[in-house]
Amino acid sequence: DTKHLSVTNVRTLKMNDDVLAVSIGPTGKHIAVALLDCTVKVFFLDTLKFCLSLYGHKLPVLCMDISSDGALIVTGSADKNLKIWGMDFGDCHKSIFAHTDSVMDVKFVPKTHYMFSVGKDRTVKYWDADKFELLLTLEGHHAEVWCLAISSRGDFIVTGSHDRSIRRWDRTEEQLFIEEEREKRLEETFEADLDNAVEDRYGQKDDAPDEGSVGVPGKKTKETVTATDAIIDALDTAEEEEKRLNEQKKLQNTGEGTKSKPNVIMQGHSPSEYVLNAVSSVRPNDLEQALLSLPFSDALKLMAYLKEWSLIPLKVELVCRVCLVLLQTHHNQLTTTPAARSILTELKYILYGRVKRTARIP
Repeated sequence: DTKHLSVTNVRTLKMNDDVLAVSIGPTGKHIAVALLDCTVKVFFLDTLKFCLSLYGHKLPVLCMDISSDGALIVTGSADKNLKIWGMDFGDCHKSIFAHTDSVMDVKFVPKTHYMFSVGKDRTVKYWDADKFELLLTLEGHHAEVWCLAISSRGDFIVTGSHDRSIRRWDRTEEQLFIEEEREKRLEETFEADLDNAVEDRYGQKDDAPDEGSVGVPGKKTKETVTATDAIIDALDTAEEEEKRLNEQKKLQNTGEGTKSKPNVIMQGHSPSEYVLNAVSSVRPNDLEQALLSLPFSDALKLMAYLKEWSLIPLKVELVCRVCLVLLQTHHNQLTTTPAARSILTELKYILYGRVKRTARIP
C-alpha cells in the first residue's frame, strides 16, 4: 500500500541566457528568473507569460526574494549591491552598496519588509527595505557566507558558510538603537580608512617590504575630519578671493574698476593669511592626520602658500611639518608635476636657510 511520489516535467520556459537563480513569490502569483546577462525576468506563474524585466545590475544577479505581500522584490548581485524593486511597475526603489564582496543570498522576513543578506565578506546584514537602512551587522563566520534561511515566524535565521559551519541567530528582546549602530559603523569606517591610508602610503607589507618607508602614528577621528574640511574650505575661499582680486586689478588698470572692498568672510585677511589661520588653528596632534586626508589638488594649492609662510619666523616649524607630510604622501605626483617641482626647488633653498636662522634665535 506504499505510495511513491514522482516528478513530471509539465511545462518548459526557454530563456535567452543561463539561469542563475529562481524565486517564486509567496502569493504564488509571480516567478522571477535571474539570467547571466545581469537582468531579472518576472513571469506570471500560472501562464508563464512575461510580466516585468529588471535592469540595473552591472554583474549577474546571484540571489533574490519576493516579499510576503508581493509588493517588493530584492536582488543581490556580484556587483556587491542590493536593489529593491517594486513589483507593480518594476521600478528600482533603491540601490544599496550592501557588502564589500558578492552578495550570495537575500531573504525577506515573513510578513514584513525587513530582510537579511549574506555575502562573501563573511557578514550577515539586517535591512529595512522601506527606509533603505542598515539596522544590524552580524559577524561570526570565518569565511564566505553562501546561504541563509529564515524561520516561518521570523524569530531566527540560519546561515551556511565556506568555513564548514551552520550558525543559528536568534532574535532577542534587547532593544536596537539605530543611532548607536550608525555611530559605531562610522567609527569603524574611520579606523578602516586610516589603516588603509597608512598601509598604502607608508606601511611595510610582509610580502614586499619597502625600504625607507615611514609609518605615521595617529587615528582618524571626527576632529581630524573636521580639520580637513576646514582647510579645504579655506583653500577654496582663498582661491575665489584671489580670482576676484586679479579681476579687480585688471579693471583698475584699464580705468574701469573701483576700489575693491574687503571680503567679509575672510575678515580683512589676505588669502595667504586666511589659509594660514585655518592650518594654524588645527591642533598639533591632529594636523598630520588632517593633511593625510587632503586630495592632491588641495595639497598642491596648500604648497603654493608655504614659501610666503616661511618668511614668518614663528611659522617656520609649521611650514616644515606641512611640507614634510605632503611630500611623503604625494611624492610621486609632486615630482612629476611641473608646477610642483618649481615650488619644491624654491622651498629646498628657502627652508634650509630659514630653519638655520630660526635655530640661532635665543
